[in-house]
Amino acid sequence: MSIAMELYQLKTFVTVAEEGHLTRAAQRLNTSQPAVSAHIKNLEEELGLSLFTRTPKGMRLTEEGAVLKTQAVEALSMIDTIRDQAGALKEEVSGTLRLGLHIDPRYLRIDRLLSHLQRTHSRLDIHLLQRWTWQQFDDLARGRIDAGFVYRDPPHKEIAALLLKRCNIRVVGPAAWAGRLRGADWSQMAAMPWVWTPPNCAFCAIAEEAFAKHNLKPVKVTIADQEPVVAVLVASGIGLAIMIEEEALYYRDAGKMAVWDEVVGSIDLNFVYNRKREKEAVVCAAIESVRKVWEN
Repeated sequence: MSIAMELYQLKTFVTVAEEGHLTRAAQRLNTSQPAVSAHIKNLEEELGLSLFTRTPKGMRLTEEGAVLKTQAVEALSMIDTIRDQAGALKEEVSGTLRLGLHIDPRYLRIDRLLSHLQRTHSRLDIHLLQRWTWQQFDDLARGRIDAGFVYRDPPHKEIAALLLKRCNIRVVGPAAWAGRLRGADWSQMAAMPWVWTPPNCAFCAIAEEAFAKHNLKPVKVTIADQEPVVAVLVASGIGLAIMIEEEALYYRDAGKMAVWDEVVGSIDLNFVYNRKREKEAVVCAAIESVRKVWEN
C-alpha cells in the first residue's frame, strides 16, 4: 500500500469520525459514499481492528477507533505542518545567486529565467556575470560563481552539467561579404581574414579542427576574448568568425552579417554547477528554475 493512500485513508477515517456518517463524510471529502466505505474497510483490514460500529443513525467509533482517531488527527496535523514549513523554506530562499553567462542573454532565456526566479524566490539577489566557458569552470571550482551557462561538457566530475540544447555552428562574416561567402569552398574561406578566439575557447577548438580536416590554416587578423566583441568586429567588416546558428541567423536577419552555407559543427549548451553545492538552497533554486524555463 502506498504512503499516499495511507494518508488519504487517515483523512477519510478522521472525517467519518467527525461527521459520524458516511454520506456526509463523502460530501465533505468531495467523493462517493462507496469510496469512503472502501477506504475505511481497507484501513480496518490493514490495522486488524474495527474502527467503527455501524448503527441505524450512522457510524460510531469503537474504543480502539477513538484512541486511533486522536493519533490520526495528530499525524495529519504534523503532515500539514511539514508541508507548510517546506513551503515557507522554499519561499524564504535568500542570498546572492551569481550566474555566469557566456553569450548574449537572449539566447539563454535569461528574461524568462529572471521572471521565474522573481516569482518563486523574490528575496534572491541575482548577479549576471559575463564569462567564457573555460573561465566558468575555474570560477565554479573556486566558488566565484554559483552556476552558469557554458558550451561543451565539464572538464572534471566535480562539475555537474544539465544539457539544455545542442547548437549548430555556422561561419559569419560582414553583411557586405555575402557574395564572397556564397558558394565559397574551404580554401577560399581560409584565405579570408578571421576574428579568432582564445585557445581555451570551445569555438577555437572547433574551428581549428574543421580547418585541420582540410589541411588548411586560416588567416587570423585578431583575437577577441569576449563574445560581444567578436560580433562587433565581424559586423564592422574586420573578418569572419564562428558562432551558434541561432545567433548567426539573428544577425543575418538584422542585416548585420552574412552566413556561410555550411554547418561546421555542433556544440552542447549546458547549465553547470558544483556537485558539492547542489543541495544548497540558492543553487537548488537556480537548477529548479532553469529546468522549468528550458523544459520545452
